[in-house]
Order: sequence, then structure tokens, then C-alpha cells
Amino acid sequence: MKKYIILLLLFCVKSAFAQVIPDSVDLRNNSYYVMFENNVPAGNKFQIARKWFATNFQNYRDIIVKEDPRACKIVLKPLVLYKSDPYSKCYLSTELTFECTKTQFSLKFDNVKKRAAFSTIANLESADTVYQQSKFTTDVEIGRYRRYHELKGKTAPTADELKEMKNYAYFDEYTEDALRKENMANYSELQKIVAEIVNMLKLTLEE
Repeated sequence: MKKYIILLLLFCVKSAFAQVIPDSVDLRNNSYYVMFENNVPAGNKFQIARKWFATNFQNYRDIIVKEDPRACKIVLKPLVLYKSDPYSKCYLSTELTFECTKTQFSLKFDNVKKRAAFSTIANLESADTVYQQSKFTTDVEIGRYRRYHELKGKTAPTADELKEMKNYAYFDEYTEDALRKENMANYSELQKIVAEIVNMLKLTLEE
């Protein structure tokens, strides 16, 4: 019994160290790439991954960009729901590429975005208003925030400046501190969901 407990603890430690930690997922360029050693035959890895995607991603057939068994490559454009309430839904939007050989497999996330769909007042089931945030660098958002307030302070803004102000009007709802906190929260949430996808597929391929 004691031997079994020790082996179990060793397995847990190994599993913990083998996982991708959310904080290590760098999405600052809206992309992420990770590769693992794996000696399961390439064809088997491809079929296991294909089944996993089909089980875990909605409308699998509709989100396929490429599925090539000979090259052992799958490219998808999933929209992964990770937070929901009666008024809004948050999705991870990305182009996801899976590739494998007889000794390894890799996952690449390109064009990573948070997509938030807000229900309209007239119809709580619809999600017609979609906000996409493609840049997560806090300094970029803070720069836009300050630019917006600079433009608001002008007594006679030009037509182009008025147009620019309109694009940034959502900043009226924020203080700078609140914007920093929300931006980092968005970034952390996407780090977490990307790591979760990687870890779940990795675990499935290693079983």
C-alpha cells in the first residue's frame, strides 16, 4: 500500500511538472506555439487528436480549415466558450494548428482573440453586438485611453479626430486603473484557456 502511494505521488508530481502553466503562455503577439516529445505512432496521434477536437469543439466540421491524414496535420478555427452569463458570453477565437510526427506533436495558436458577445435588450437569446480585442498589451490600451481623453479636451477637433474619438468612445466607461485591471484579466483568462486546451489534448495523447 505504501509503495502504491509513493508511485501515485511520483505520478502526480510528474504530471504537474509536465503541464503547461497558464503564466508561461505568452500571447503578447496574439500567438502561441508549443511542442512535445511523444512516441505514439503519428497516424495514431492524428486520429486521437481528430477525435478529441471533434468531441470538445462544437461544429467540428464547420471549423475545419484543413484535415490532412498523410501530413498528420489539422487546422481549425474554433470559437471556444469559456465564460457565460444571461447577458454575455466570452469566447477564445483563434486559428489552431495541430501537427505530429512519429516522435513529437505540436500545437500553434494564431490570431488569438477574446470575443465577447453581448445579448441585445430586445432579444436576450441573440448576440448581435460582438467586441473583439486583438491586442492585449496593457500599454497599448492605456495609450489609446490617453489619446481619447486628449482628443476630448480639444475645443475644435477635426473631422478625422472626431472619427477617432468615436472609435474610442467605450473608454468613457473606464478609469485608467479599471482599464488596466480588465485588460490584464482578459489576458489571464486567455492564457488559462489556451493552457487548458494544450494540457487536455496532451493528456489524451499520453494515455
